Amino acid sequence: MSFTYSTLKTALKDYTQNDETSFVSNLPLFIRLAEERILKSVQLSVFEKNASGTMTANNQFLTAPSDFLSANSLTVTNSNNFEYLHFKETEFVRSYNPNPATTGTPKYYGLFDVDNFLIAPTPDSGYTVNLSYFYRPTSLTQSLFQVSLNSITGTFTTSDTITGSSSGETATVSALPSSTVLTTTIPSGDFTVGETITGSSSGATGTLVSAGSDITESWISENGELALLYGSLVECYTYMKGEQDVMAMYNSRFAESLARLKNLGEAKQITDEFTSGPLTKART
Repeated sequence: MSFTYSTLKTALKDYTQNDETSFVSNLPLFIRLAEERILKSVQLSVFEKNASGTMTANNQFLTAPSDFLSANSLTVTNSNNFEYLHFKETEFVRSYNPNPATTGTPKYYGLFDVDNFLIAPTPDSGYTVNLSYFYRPTSLTQSLFQVSLNSITGTFTTSDTITGSSSGETATVSALPSSTVLTTTIPSGDFTVGETITGSSSGATGTLVSAGSDITESWISENGELALLYGSLVECYTYMKGEQDVMAMYNSRFAESLARLKNLGEAKQITDEFTSGPLTKART
Protein backbone atom coordinates (compact mmCIF):
# COMPACT_ATOMS: atom_id res chain seq x y z
CA MET A 1 0.00 0.00 0.00
CA SER A 2 1.15 3.54 -0.68
CA PHE A 3 -0.40 6.99 -0.74
CA THR A 4 -0.48 9.82 -3.19
CA TYR A 5 -1.39 13.23 -1.85
CA SER A 6 -4.93 12.88 -3.16
CA THR A 7 -5.52 9.36 -1.79
CA LEU A 8 -4.11 10.36 1.61
CA LYS A 9 -6.46 13.33 1.82
CA THR A 10 -9.36 11.06 0.92
CA ALA A 11 -8.32 8.56 3.61
CA LEU A 12 -8.11 11.30 6.25
CA LYS A 13 -11.62 12.52 5.40
CA ASP A 14 -12.94 8.95 5.48
CA TYR A 15 -11.27 8.07 8.80
CA THR A 16 -12.50 11.24 10.50
CA GLN A 17 -15.83 11.33 8.63
CA ASN A 18 -15.23 15.03 8.22
CA ASP A 19 -15.45 16.99 4.98
CA GLU A 20 -16.16 20.41 6.54
CA THR A 21 -14.60 23.19 4.44
CA SER A 22 -12.07 24.59 6.93
CA PHE A 23 -11.00 21.09 7.96
CA VAL A 24 -10.38 20.06 4.33
CA SER A 25 -8.47 23.27 3.61
CA ASN A 26 -6.13 22.46 6.52
CA LEU A 27 -5.38 18.89 5.40
CA PRO A 28 -2.10 19.96 3.71
CA LEU A 29 -0.98 21.46 7.04
CA PHE A 30 -1.84 18.27 8.95
CA ILE A 31 0.16 16.17 6.47
CA ARG A 32 3.18 18.49 6.64
CA LEU A 33 3.09 18.40 10.45
CA ALA A 34 3.08 14.59 10.39
CA GLU A 35 6.01 14.59 7.95
CA GLU A 36 7.87 16.98 10.26
CA ARG A 37 7.33 14.70 13.27
CA ILE A 38 8.68 11.74 11.31
CA LEU A 39 11.67 13.76 10.11
CA LYS A 40 12.57 14.83 13.65
CA SER A 41 11.91 11.39 15.22
CA VAL A 42 13.60 8.91 12.87
CA GLN A 43 16.99 8.95 11.16
CA LEU A 44 16.45 7.59 7.66
CA SER A 45 18.89 7.52 4.76
CA VAL A 46 16.22 9.18 2.61
CA PHE A 47 16.78 12.31 4.72
CA GLU A 48 20.43 12.46 3.63
CA LYS A 49 21.95 13.90 0.48
CA ASN A 50 25.33 15.00 -0.87
CA ALA A 51 26.42 18.31 -2.34
CA SER A 52 29.71 19.17 -4.02
CA GLY A 53 31.29 22.59 -4.32
CA THR A 54 34.51 24.53 -4.12
CA MET A 55 36.07 26.44 -1.26
CA THR A 56 37.36 29.94 -1.92
CA ALA A 57 41.04 30.50 -1.17
CA ASN A 58 41.66 32.86 1.77
CA ASN A 59 37.98 32.68 2.80
CA GLN A 60 37.33 31.01 6.15
CA PHE A 61 33.61 30.60 5.41
CA LEU A 62 31.83 27.94 3.34
CA THR A 63 28.19 28.48 2.37
CA ALA A 64 25.76 25.78 3.54
CA PRO A 65 23.11 24.42 1.12
CA SER A 66 19.75 26.17 1.33
CA ASP A 67 18.02 22.96 2.51
CA PHE A 68 20.69 22.10 5.12
CA LEU A 69 19.52 20.79 8.51
CA SER A 70 22.58 19.12 10.01
CA ALA A 71 25.96 17.82 8.90
CA ASN A 72 26.93 14.20 8.39
CA SER A 73 30.46 14.72 7.04
CA LEU A 74 32.57 17.19 5.08
CA THR A 75 35.55 16.23 2.92
CA VAL A 76 38.10 18.12 0.89
CA THR A 77 39.99 16.71 -2.09
CA ASN A 78 43.71 17.20 -1.52
CA SER A 79 46.16 15.78 -4.08
CA ASN A 80 43.34 13.56 -5.41
CA ASN A 81 42.73 12.14 -1.92
CA PHE A 82 39.60 12.59 0.17
CA GLU A 83 40.34 14.06 3.61
CA TYR A 84 37.59 14.23 6.22
CA LEU A 85 37.33 17.40 8.27
CA HIS A 86 36.53 17.12 11.98
CA PHE A 87 33.34 18.81 13.15
CA LYS A 88 33.94 21.05 16.17
CA GLU A 89 32.26 23.85 18.10
CA THR A 90 32.83 27.27 16.58
CA GLU A 91 34.87 28.31 19.62
CA PHE A 92 37.31 25.45 19.02
CA VAL A 93 37.61 26.29 15.32
CA ARG A 94 38.38 29.94 16.11
CA SER A 95 40.87 29.10 18.82
CA TYR A 96 42.65 26.64 16.52
CA ASN A 97 43.09 29.34 13.90
CA PRO A 98 42.70 32.70 15.70
CA ASN A 99 44.15 34.64 12.76
CA PRO A 100 41.97 34.14 9.63
CA ALA A 101 44.94 35.23 7.50
CA THR A 102 46.73 32.00 8.45
CA THR A 103 46.02 29.55 5.64
CA GLY A 104 46.59 25.86 5.03
CA THR A 105 44.80 22.60 4.30
CA PRO A 106 41.48 22.66 6.22
CA LYS A 107 41.24 20.29 9.20
CA TYR A 108 38.21 21.45 11.17
CA TYR A 109 34.80 22.92 10.48
CA GLY A 110 31.94 24.18 12.59
CA LEU A 111 28.49 25.66 12.05
CA PHE A 112 29.02 29.44 12.17
CA ASP A 113 25.35 30.30 11.52
CA VAL A 114 22.39 28.81 9.65
CA ASP A 115 23.95 29.70 6.30
CA ASN A 116 27.71 29.24 6.75
CA PHE A 117 30.38 26.87 8.02
CA LEU A 118 33.57 28.17 9.64
CA ILE A 119 36.72 26.46 8.30
CA ALA A 120 40.15 26.16 9.97
CA PRO A 121 42.78 26.72 8.84
CA THR A 122 41.51 29.19 6.26
CA PRO A 123 41.84 27.32 2.94
CA ASP A 124 44.98 28.17 1.00
CA SER A 125 43.42 26.96 -2.26
CA GLY A 126 40.06 26.36 -3.92
CA TYR A 127 39.61 22.82 -2.61
CA THR A 128 36.81 20.68 -3.98
CA VAL A 129 34.47 19.76 -1.12
CA ASN A 130 31.72 17.21 -0.63
CA LEU A 131 29.15 17.69 2.10
CA SER A 132 26.96 14.81 3.28
CA TYR A 133 24.07 16.26 5.23
CA PHE A 134 20.54 15.83 6.47
CA TYR A 135 17.82 17.84 4.75
CA ARG A 136 14.06 18.21 4.61
CA PRO A 137 12.69 16.27 1.61
CA THR A 138 9.96 17.77 -0.52
CA SER A 139 6.59 17.37 1.14
CA LEU A 140 3.97 15.08 -0.37
CA THR A 141 1.75 18.17 -0.39
CA GLN A 142 3.99 19.57 -3.15
CA SER A 143 2.94 16.78 -5.50
CA LEU A 144 2.38 17.65 -9.15
CA PHE A 145 -0.45 17.11 -11.60
CA GLN A 146 -1.39 18.49 -14.99
CA VAL A 147 -4.23 20.74 -16.06
CA SER A 148 -5.38 21.15 -19.66
CA LEU A 149 -6.69 24.48 -20.93
CA ASN A 150 -8.21 25.93 -24.08
CA SER A 151 -9.16 29.43 -25.24
CA ILE A 152 -5.80 30.63 -23.94
CA THR A 153 -4.92 34.31 -24.08
CA GLY A 154 -1.27 35.21 -23.41
CA THR A 155 1.46 32.82 -22.30
CA PHE A 156 1.69 31.15 -18.90
CA THR A 157 5.17 30.95 -17.36
CA THR A 158 6.91 28.73 -14.82
CA SER A 159 6.52 29.95 -11.22
CA ASP A 160 3.21 31.54 -12.27
CA THR A 161 0.55 31.29 -9.57
CA ILE A 162 -2.69 30.27 -11.28
CA THR A 163 -6.09 30.96 -9.72
CA GLY A 164 -9.49 29.51 -10.57
CA SER A 165 -12.19 32.15 -11.08
CA SER A 166 -15.02 30.22 -9.42
CA SER A 167 -13.23 27.70 -7.17
CA GLY A 168 -10.70 30.23 -5.84
CA GLU A 169 -8.07 27.49 -5.81
CA THR A 170 -4.44 28.39 -6.47
CA ALA A 171 -1.40 26.41 -7.63
CA THR A 172 2.14 27.12 -8.81
CA VAL A 173 3.20 26.26 -12.37
CA SER A 174 6.37 24.17 -12.38
CA ALA A 175 6.57 23.21 -16.07
CA LEU A 176 4.89 23.82 -19.43
CA PRO A 177 4.71 20.52 -21.37
CA SER A 178 2.81 22.30 -24.15
CA SER A 179 1.03 25.57 -24.85
CA THR A 180 -2.24 24.10 -23.51
CA VAL A 181 -0.97 21.90 -20.64
CA LEU A 182 0.42 23.15 -17.32
CA THR A 183 2.22 21.03 -14.73
CA THR A 184 1.36 22.49 -11.33
CA THR A 185 1.44 21.75 -7.64
CA ILE A 186 -1.78 20.29 -6.34
CA PRO A 187 -4.11 22.89 -4.80
CA SER A 188 -5.61 22.33 -1.36
CA GLY A 189 -9.02 21.76 -2.95
CA ASP A 190 -10.20 21.24 -6.52
CA PHE A 191 -10.30 23.40 -9.60
CA THR A 192 -13.65 23.46 -11.41
CA VAL A 193 -13.84 22.32 -15.01
CA GLY A 194 -15.02 25.20 -17.18
CA GLU A 195 -13.72 27.98 -14.92
CA THR A 196 -11.23 30.61 -16.07
CA ILE A 197 -7.63 30.11 -14.91
CA THR A 198 -5.49 33.25 -14.57
CA GLY A 199 -1.71 33.50 -14.13
CA SER A 200 -0.68 36.07 -11.51
CA SER A 201 2.61 37.17 -13.07
CA SER A 202 2.00 36.41 -16.75
CA GLY A 203 -1.57 37.69 -16.83
CA ALA A 204 -2.43 34.80 -19.16
CA THR A 205 -5.89 33.27 -19.00
CA GLY A 206 -7.46 30.03 -20.18
CA THR A 207 -10.50 27.84 -19.66
CA LEU A 208 -9.96 24.65 -17.65
CA VAL A 209 -10.79 21.58 -19.72
CA SER A 210 -9.58 18.87 -17.36
CA ALA A 211 -7.36 18.19 -14.35
CA GLY A 212 -5.22 15.07 -14.35
CA SER A 213 -4.77 12.54 -11.57
CA ASP A 214 -2.22 12.93 -8.81
CA ILE A 215 0.39 10.22 -9.36
CA THR A 216 3.24 11.65 -7.26
CA GLU A 217 4.44 9.72 -4.21
CA SER A 218 7.17 10.38 -1.67
CA TRP A 219 9.48 7.84 -0.06
CA ILE A 220 7.56 8.21 3.20
CA SER A 221 4.18 7.77 1.52
CA GLU A 222 5.45 4.57 -0.13
CA ASN A 223 7.52 3.03 2.67
CA GLY A 224 6.26 4.69 5.85
CA GLU A 225 2.60 4.97 4.96
CA LEU A 226 1.34 3.86 8.38
CA ALA A 227 3.41 6.49 10.18
CA LEU A 228 2.25 9.14 7.71
CA LEU A 229 -1.40 8.10 7.99
CA TYR A 230 -1.58 7.93 11.78
CA GLY A 231 0.64 10.98 12.26
CA SER A 232 -1.74 12.94 10.03
CA LEU A 233 -4.76 11.56 11.89
CA VAL A 234 -3.28 12.74 15.19
CA GLU A 235 -3.02 16.25 13.76
CA CYS A 236 -6.53 16.00 12.29
CA TYR A 237 -8.05 14.87 15.56
CA THR A 238 -6.16 17.53 17.51
CA TYR A 239 -7.74 20.13 15.23
CA MET A 240 -11.15 18.54 15.68
CA LYS A 241 -10.73 18.34 19.48
CA GLY A 242 -11.88 14.74 19.22
CA GLU A 243 -12.56 12.11 21.85
CA GLN A 244 -9.58 11.26 24.03
CA ASP A 245 -9.88 7.50 23.60
CA VAL A 246 -9.73 7.82 19.80
CA MET A 247 -6.84 10.28 20.10
CA ALA A 248 -5.01 7.81 22.35
CA MET A 249 -5.52 5.05 19.77
CA TYR A 250 -4.14 7.20 16.94
CA ASN A 251 -1.16 8.26 19.07
CA SER A 252 -0.47 4.65 19.99
CA ARG A 253 -0.55 3.47 16.38
CA PHE A 254 1.61 6.40 15.31
CA ALA A 255 4.20 5.52 17.99
CA GLU A 256 4.14 1.86 16.90
CA SER A 257 4.68 2.76 13.24
CA LEU A 258 7.49 5.17 14.20
CA ALA A 259 9.21 2.35 16.08
CA ARG A 260 9.10 0.18 12.96
CA LEU A 261 10.59 3.03 10.89
CA LYS A 262 13.35 3.50 13.47
CA ASN A 263 14.11 -0.20 13.24
CA LEU A 264 14.55 0.21 9.49
CA GLY A 265 16.45 3.50 9.47
CA GLU A 266 18.61 3.15 12.56
CA ALA A 267 19.39 -0.57 12.38
CA LYS A 268 18.78 -2.21 9.02
CA GLN A 269 19.89 0.71 6.83
CA ILE A 270 23.26 1.08 8.56
CA THR A 271 24.44 -2.53 8.44
CA ASP A 272 23.98 -5.80 6.55
CA GLU A 273 23.30 -9.33 7.65
CA PHE A 274 26.54 -10.68 6.18
CA THR A 275 28.68 -8.70 8.63
CA SER A 276 26.31 -8.25 11.56
CA GLY A 277 23.78 -11.06 11.25
CA PRO A 278 20.02 -10.59 11.36
CA LEU A 279 18.52 -8.19 13.88
CA THR A 280 17.45 -9.91 17.05
CA LYS A 281 15.07 -8.94 19.81
CA ALA A 282 15.48 -9.91 23.44
CA ARG A 283 12.90 -12.34 24.75
CA THR A 284 10.26 -10.90 27.04
